Amino acid sequence: MQPDASLLKRATDRRRRGTGIRSRLWLVFLLAGAALSVAGLLLPDQAGVMTRLLVSIGAVITMVAGIRRQRPAAAAAWRLLAAGLAAWVGADLLWTGWYLRADGGEVPPWIDLAYLAAYPLLIAGLGKMPGNSIRSRNVGVMLDAMVIVLGLLFVYWTMSFNPYGGFRTLSGRDLLLASTFPFADMIVHFMAVRLWFTHGLRNPSYAMLNLGLAGMLFGDVTYAMMLQRGESWNYGLLGNAGWLVWFVLMGASVLHPAARGAETRAARLTTARSLTFLVAACAGPLSLAFNMEPGTVVRPSELVVPMAIFIVLMVFLVFRLITNTNVAERRASLLDEQAAELSRALEEQQALQQLLSHRAMHDHLTGLANRALFHDRLEQATVRRAPEARHALLMLDLDGFKHVNDTYGHPAGDQLLVQAGHRLGEILREADTLARLGGDEFAILLEDVSAEEAGHVAARVVDVMARPFAVGEHSFHVTASVGLYMIAESAAAQDVMRDADLALYAAKAAGKNQISVFHPGLRVEQLGQARLTEGLRRALEREEFVLNYQPVVDLATGQVQAVEALLRWQSPDGIVPPDAFIPTAEETGLVVPIGAQVLRRACRDAALWYERYGIAVNVNVSGRQLRRKEFVSSVLTALEESGLPGDALILEITETALLATGREETARVIGYLSDLRRHGVRIAIDDFGTGYSSLAYLQHLPVDVVKIDGAFTTLERGTDSDSRQRHAFTKAILSLCESLDLPAIAEKVETSEQEEFLRDMHCPLGQGYLFSRPVPAAELGRLLTEGEIEGPSGRRSPLGGPEPAGGERLAG
Repeated sequence: MQPDASLLKRATDRRRRGTGIRSRLWLVFLLAGAALSVAGLLLPDQAGVMTRLLVSIGAVITMVAGIRRQRPAAAAAWRLLAAGLAAWVGADLLWTGWYLRADGGEVPPWIDLAYLAAYPLLIAGLGKMPGNSIRSRNVGVMLDAMVIVLGLLFVYWTMSFNPYGGFRTLSGRDLLLASTFPFADMIVHFMAVRLWFTHGLRNPSYAMLNLGLAGMLFGDVTYAMMLQRGESWNYGLLGNAGWLVWFVLMGASVLHPAARGAETRAARLTTARSLTFLVAACAGPLSLAFNMEPGTVVRPSELVVPMAIFIVLMVFLVFRLITNTNVAERRASLLDEQAAELSRALEEQQALQQLLSHRAMHDHLTGLANRALFHDRLEQATVRRAPEARHALLMLDLDGFKHVNDTYGHPAGDQLLVQAGHRLGEILREADTLARLGGDEFAILLEDVSAEEAGHVAARVVDVMARPFAVGEHSFHVTASVGLYMIAESAAAQDVMRDADLALYAAKAAGKNQISVFHPGLRVEQLGQARLTEGLRRALEREEFVLNYQPVVDLATGQVQAVEALLRWQSPDGIVPPDAFIPTAEETGLVVPIGAQVLRRACRDAALWYERYGIAVNVNVSGRQLRRKEFVSSVLTALEESGLPGDALILEITETALLATGREETARVIGYLSDLRRHGVRIAIDDFGTGYSSLAYLQHLPVDVVKIDGAFTTLERGTDSDSRQRHAFTKAILSLCESLDLPAIAEKVETSEQEEFLRDMHCPLGQGYLFSRPVPAAELGRLLTEGEIEGPSGRRSPLGGPEPAGGERLAG
């Protein structure tokens, strides 16, 4: 392992060094080209000529090789630039060959004109650079480039053709060369300046390209000035220097890593750029003035060219000013629009905040105060209550409202609630607070009243609610049950509402349509049958029952095989555990509709988990549910509506529910369960070991899974008699389950020691806080999606079930 790692490290280091060297090739070429260029300028005669040719040829070869190696952005543009440079170097070779052959004689004009073949290629290449197309809609960049080029053209005319500069008049070949090349350079530099204004100095490759083209312009202008002044040495040396700079920078620009970039964001109109415009506009006229000798007589005909250039320059500057003004106006207009939109948005936000604040504190149907606002008012009233002041709280329900809602529909029920709110408001003072707490429940806070006055108001409430309600074509008769609580001393708002609720429940339990005044004895009955039963009915109507899910885990792999649906009551007063209401629900029969609701919701939740992860759901079923003849159809309907397969549902039934009834009824229940098993539904014996615990029953009952009660699975490594008995009993259950091929689930596994004990006893499955607390459906879905808990792998689960296509196993 170590030699391989060492070789890999050395290979990586070599690649990094190679990459670093390649990224600096442009600098190597730049320095080498600069050194050769200086030598070419200083060496005499043919040696200098050959050295300069070597630099130019090397630049062409470097560009061709750099394009292949670097793969720059807009490679076609770089190929055209390389072709233009090659055309120039080719003309240079032709010129040098003729010059050496003629032994310093005159070179024919057509050879000089051969250099012009390079310009169209250079112009085309620059036009294909990123963001530099001549069809580009960036008018500002176009105008800026024209200003710079016209300024340069003005200066060049002043330095070369100025009739007042004392220069000799050119004609013939000299005039052709002095006018053709610099003017062609102006077109090239129009494109080059556009490239500069598009990219600025952000791209070093394009910056070197522009600087090189400036060297070419300098060389051509210097050559033209040499022709004008008849000086060969100084101007020839400067001209060659400009061309050599062009050659070297062209090669270095394509080697630079920045040539791969393709950013086209235009550079901003900075102060430096504005000063460049000023210099370009003023340089021509100033150079013309400086080149005029004192006392010179100016003839207008001789100033036609500079005046034309100056006028065109001013036109472009004006256009640029107009463009900037239009842009500024558009931006100002856009800012105004944005400011107006922002102002409107702020106004809308304020209005929305006020609306949301109102809705947060008021009932959306009746417009009355809601529970939050009423609670706040009640707190304020109890806190600021003067010692001698007394307040009263009335809680009331509409008796018979559910019948109206169920028979005539929610719109009719809503209209009845609105009318009830209006009637109540008409009998109250402005200082009183009326609220709808939810459903058909209303609350009234009466401030600074005596017990007699409060009783009178409560009686009026009963009277006005007893009158018929006209809703559409119907006339509804409902009554009101009122609970009255006198706030005679400082008390918490929550306690006051609780006691008023007790009085209300007492009124309903006493026969409804009456008033019940709170007395301390009602607190003793707070969890009595009447209040709890009414609360359960209301919870069922309002769907206050929620489900949490606790995973059933494969003890060998740690993967989730199923989840058990655990019922919680999320009442307005907080979460109520099952132990506090299930006995009452069983006694009153409410466990049947509650169980049906739980079954439907659990199947609906589990459908997605089963489809994605192959996880089944365990649902507890009460004895009352089992004994109803519609039990089988209700289960099958829940499966059909949710789309959950039957083998993804496990019904958990206690031993008592199966065996505590008579023989005939037990046979009927077993028949129901057998029907469900034929549809794939599996049956689990819950809390095994706490009921009849007859192991023989497991062989004859329709059972697929055994859940061992937590009293026997909370195993510790104790050696006392009690621990040994529990260990032996648990081992006996697990052995029998294994022999009957019944998967066993150990409940209430809370420690790693318990898990290890159970695993040693070959218990296949476990459930408890060690693996996960019960969590809401959304939280369980998130944990499964993020992989914090895992579904079963593609093998057969201990809970059974076939393997689906595609390798996903169906959990049991």
